[in-house]
Amino acid sequence: MSLVRWLKISESLADIGFNVDMIVNAKSGLIQKGPNLRFVPYCRVDWSQYDIIKTLFHEGFESLCSEGQENHPFIISKLGSVVGNHDATEGVHFFDQERKELFETQKKIDQKAKYITILTESSKRLWEREFGEKTNILFVPTGVDREIPPPGRNPYGDLGPKIAVYIGNLYVDTQRDINLLWQHRLNVLGSLLKKKGIKLCLVGPGNVDQLDLDSVSYLGPIDNSRVWDYQYFADVGIALAQGKVQHNESSKIYYYLRTGLPVVSEAPIPNNHLIEETNLGLIADYAENQVMAEMIAEAVHKNWHKKDAIDYILRHHTWRERAKSYERLIGKDFS
Repeated sequence: MSLVRWLKISESLADIGFNVDMIVNAKSGLIQKGPNLRFVPYCRVDWSQYDIIKTLFHEGFESLCSEGQENHPFIISKLGSVVGNHDATEGVHFFDQERKELFETQKKIDQKAKYITILTESSKRLWEREFGEKTNILFVPTGVDREIPPPGRNPYGDLGPKIAVYIGNLYVDTQRDINLLWQHRLNVLGSLLKKKGIKLCLVGPGNVDQLDLDSVSYLGPIDNSRVWDYQYFADVGIALAQGKVQHNESSKIYYYLRTGLPVVSEAPIPNNHLIEETNLGLIADYAENQVMAEMIAEAVHKNWHKKDAIDYILRHHTWRERAKSYERLIGKDFS
């Protein structure tokens, strides 16, 4: 999702009228991607020409530091997660050395960034607990494409008459605790759904070494451009929480709803309000596998008002709407 967000926000800012350079790890020359959008290799960057530098997640800010540009006067640092200064921080699911390194980056961001973009109110509260009350926090959640391709070929073939799908990253080199939790949860749900005549499919990258392939069909990673058919031809999309408390939103909920796919989610996920606002899905208590399986079966067979849900998402949650947050900010600071 990080690469999608990077591309879509850049495209939307360029469409609004800003000149946007995306700094890429490539050896080729400049690539003009659109009227106001370029790919620029690191080796060709003149950092002094930019009024604003926007970094993506902790690693994006660290990359800027490696270029010696952390003192630029206008840095917007976009964070996907916020961590605390100890492993027992409620709602945060990074631990040990991984968490420590992320927190060290956050300390630098707090000192150097003019604005910090965060996804949820819970993450904002955590940031202010660690670094003091702030007025430079922006809320820019995940967005959706306004235009998407029409349905194409059914990617599920003859896997089953009814398909429940989990589309997302199960992680490989990070957050092993969550990886193991979600593999176990998918195994249990897959087994319960199998008895109801529903096939659970997993789509996306990650470590699946504990996945029960008798209960879950693993369809592997796909290119983002192909994701739409995996949603069009499914009957319900699943979102799993990271624990009893969770700060991060689940970006997949936006994407499911964009295609009119009903969602069954878990109560700790902060952006479940989308399901309630669109009336396109159900929300289970955390780790209630039997209840969740029953909700999935209900969602599969219910007659939903999908068009109304899609219209709502397009009115409020496109990438263009997200980019407007930066447009207002830039207009204020450079007026």
